[in-house]
Amino acid sequence: MIRKCYAKLNLSLDSLFKREDGYHEIDSLMVRISLADKIEIKKNPYKKIRIFTESKKLLSIEDNLVYKAWNILKDNIEDNGVDIILEKNIPFAAGLAGGSTDAAETLKALNELWDLGFSQKELMDKALMLGADVPFFFMRKPARARGIGEILTSFDIKNDLYFLLVNDGTEISSAFIYSKLADYGYIDNEKIISLLEKGDKNAYSYFSNVMEDVAFETYPHLKDIKKEIKDSGALASLMSGSGATIFGVFEDEDLLKKAYDKIKDKYKFVKKVNLVND
Repeated sequence: MIRKCYAKLNLSLDSLFKREDGYHEIDSLMVRISLADKIEIKKNPYKKIRIFTESKKLLSIEDNLVYKAWNILKDNIEDNGVDIILEKNIPFAAGLAGGSTDAAETLKALNELWDLGFSQKELMDKALMLGADVPFFFMRKPARARGIGEILTSFDIKNDLYFLLVNDGTEISSAFIYSKLADYGYIDNEKIISLLEKGDKNAYSYFSNVMEDVAFETYPHLKDIKKEIKDSGALASLMSGSGATIFGVFEDEDLLKKAYDKIKDKYKFVKKVNLVND
C-alpha cells in the first residue's frame, strides 16, 4: 500500500486569542500542494511497527507522528505489525506540515489495510490527538480552519495556482512562535474565500500570516527572501505556518519558471509546485 502525503500551505493565518487551555484560537486558509512525502506500508508478523527511512532527521520512533498514528489504532487488531518505508521530501520544521500529513495518511492506510471500518469523522477525531494540522489532510479541497485547527470548512479556488517554495535551511519551532504570538484577528478570511471562489485576483493582496511578525523579528533574513520572491513577479509572497518556508503565488507557469531559474541556486531548497485541489 503506497500513499502520497501532500504538504500544505497557509494562504492566510490569523491568531485570534490565547485560550485557557494554552492553545491559540486560529483562523486560517489551508491548501494542499504537489510537494509530497511517500509512505509504503505492508504487514509484518512481529506485532510491532518498523519504520525505514533514509532521512537523518527522523525523530526517535516513539516521537515520530507515523509511530503515534500506528499506536492510536494498533489495539483494534491483534495482528498489528507493519513495516513502513517513509520517503521524506518535505523539509523539517518548515511550516509545511510534513509530519502531520504523514500521520494522516498512515491513519487512512491502516484503517484500510486492517479493515477497521472507522468513518472519516472518527479518524479525524483521532487525528486531532496527533496535532492541530492533522485533520486537515482528510479534506479533499482547500479548507478554512478555525478553533485550534479542528473546525474545518471546505471552499473552492477557481483559478489554477502555482507556488514557488524557498527554504534556506532555517528551522523554526512552532512552540517558540506561538509562545511569542500576540492576539490579532484582523485578516478577513471570508473576503479572501469569496474572491478566490470568483477567480478574482484581488484575493492575493489579502493573503497574510500574523506569525511573520514574530519570525521576522527573530530571523530578519526571511523578510529579505519574501521581498525577493515578490519582486520576481509573484502575485503574493508570505511565510507558511510558523515558517521558515517562504512562498510566492503565481497564475502564470512561465513567470514561475523565470522566478525559479533566477533563485534556484541561491538557497538550500527551492521548488516549483502546484495546487492540489481534488
